[in-house]
Amino acid sequence: CIAVWGVQVFVHRRQHFVYVSQWYILAAIFWLPWLYMIAQIMILYFPARGVTQSLTNWWFAHNVLGLWLSPIGLAAAYYFIPKVLGKPIHSYYLSVLGFWSLALFYNWAGVHHLIGGPLPVWMVTAGIVGSVMMVIPVIVTAVNHHLTVVGSFKQVWASPTLRFIVFGAMSYTLASLIGSLMAIRDVNEITHFTHFTVGHAHHGVYAFFTMVMFGSIYFMMPRLLKREWPSAALIKIHFWSCSVGITVMVVALSIGGWIQGLEMNNPEITFIETVRNTIPWLQARAVSGVMLTVGHIAFGLNFAWMLVGFFGASEKKGPTLLSQDA
Repeated sequence: CIAVWGVQVFVHRRQHFVYVSQWYILAAIFWLPWLYMIAQIMILYFPARGVTQSLTNWWFAHNVLGLWLSPIGLAAAYYFIPKVLGKPIHSYYLSVLGFWSLALFYNWAGVHHLIGGPLPVWMVTAGIVGSVMMVIPVIVTAVNHHLTVVGSFKQVWASPTLRFIVFGAMSYTLASLIGSLMAIRDVNEITHFTHFTVGHAHHGVYAFFTMVMFGSIYFMMPRLLKREWPSAALIKIHFWSCSVGITVMVVALSIGGWIQGLEMNNPEITFIETVRNTIPWLQARAVSGVMLTVGHIAFGLNFAWMLVGFFGASEKKGPTLLSQDA
């Protein structure tokens, strides 16, 4: 339903020019139903046999991040960075290259998680190639965003929206490059079946996508409600708690997972020893979880405070445009 209305809005747009954010959003609303329907059919309703189920599972799980969450996050970054800074994106042509290379290569990437599994070698190799080639759209996008921000770093720091979005955009670059490295067989032998993979997943979904969405909300809410955020202090608490918290989590799980992988590959170290050695890193993850919770509570309080103030003012002044539309 969302896709249908999204396409209707696009078809009846007033301006003929299509901005890069619209490419990503339109692609995402086509990709998600395709991914979801195939996964539902091949895993649940008419299950594929044998290892094909694992292949379908990783294809679906990886592409939900790469062809649904990533395009939405990149669309927001491409829109809000130039919008808040008041200047155009650095290069339209780099945007084109980044979009089409993402569409071409990411679809193959999930298969690299099955290195060593009972799958045809060509299939796994194709997944590895697709993952490594993802370096192209990632570097192109990073360069485009960075050169757009150059000379405006003070504005980035002053804007709650850009603080979150730039942090998310940087996380996208780093998480994606690490993902390409994890596809290389020699690296995968160490990181597979470890906490490294868990940290990498949080790096992409939270440090990139969630932080970009937080930044988007900070931009949209004042314009929807025609009110400023009630507390700048809560915004700072939210940003620092979440940015430091997710950084601690990713670093702890990455280092701990790498050590875990090396020990699991060492026949002289028992499995229970390896498990015990991961405890300090998991304790660090617990600390990071507390920090994220503090950030989320700060955001929730600020959000609720803003809504309460809006509805309180609406009752005193009478109906607003927003309430009339509702």
